[in-house]
Amino acid sequence: MPKFIGWVPTQPEYIRAFFDLAPVSATDTVYDLGSGDGRLLFAALEQGAGRCVGVDIDPDRVNVAREAAQSKGLNGKVSFVEADVMKVDLSDASVITCYLFPTASAALRPKFEKELKAGPRIVMESFPVPGWKPQKTSEVNMRNFFLVYRDRQSQIC
Repeated sequence: MPKFIGWVPTQPEYIRAFFDLAPVSATDTVYDLGSGDGRLLFAALEQGAGRCVGVDIDPDRVNVAREAAQSKGLNGKVSFVEADVMKVDLSDASVITCYLFPTASAALRPKFEKELKAGPRIVMESFPVPGWKPQKTSEVNMRNFFLVYRDRQSQIC
């Protein structure tokens, strides 16, 4: 997958919206697609997530995130992968967060449908996955957030 969006850091006032829509617990594994400097995953750990994985195609961003994790003493709870999100197995994710353009969301749809079992929650900032109806939406300072999840019948809702 080409780089669909340059790094746009999640502003502090928007971070809470992700976890208001998809609260996390110690049993959750949170993936952030396009994780940048890791700020969303560090927040997920503060909210109680058990484990976090950041995926970013930019080696500089991955290095910054890894250094931040090390300085925070979080190396055992968070990891950062330098990779194309299309080549990373998402099957153990219980929560996925991302801010991607609609073309990237559309490209990820078949991957989500193939790899995700019942239960994972996906929170998208600004652009929902085309063709999926969000279960919940939230607006913070004119920015929209969308929650979708796999239901018990393994269908995307």
